[in-house]
Amino acid sequence: MYRHPTVNHMSSKARRVVKALFTFYLSEPECLPLHWRAHTNGPGTVQTAHVVSDFIAGMTDRFALEEYRRIFEV
Repeated sequence: MYRHPTVNHMSSKARRVVKALFTFYLSEPECLPLHWRAHTNGPGTVQTAHVVSDFIAGMTDRFALEEYRRIFEV
C-alpha cells in the first residue's frame, strides 16, 4: 500500500509521542491525574501498565501533544 511521506512522518511522530508518554507514566505513575493514579499499584507493574494504556487511549491528539510538550519540552 502506498503511503505519502507526510502521512508516514505524522504516523511516526504519533508513535514516538505515545511510546514516550507510556514509558513516562509507567515509570512515574505518581504523575498521573489523581483519579487514574488511585488505580495503579506502583511503577512498572502490569496493573499500572493497563491504567496508563487506558489513560493514553482516552487522550485526544491535541491533549497527547500538549502533555508531551509539558513533560518533555521544559
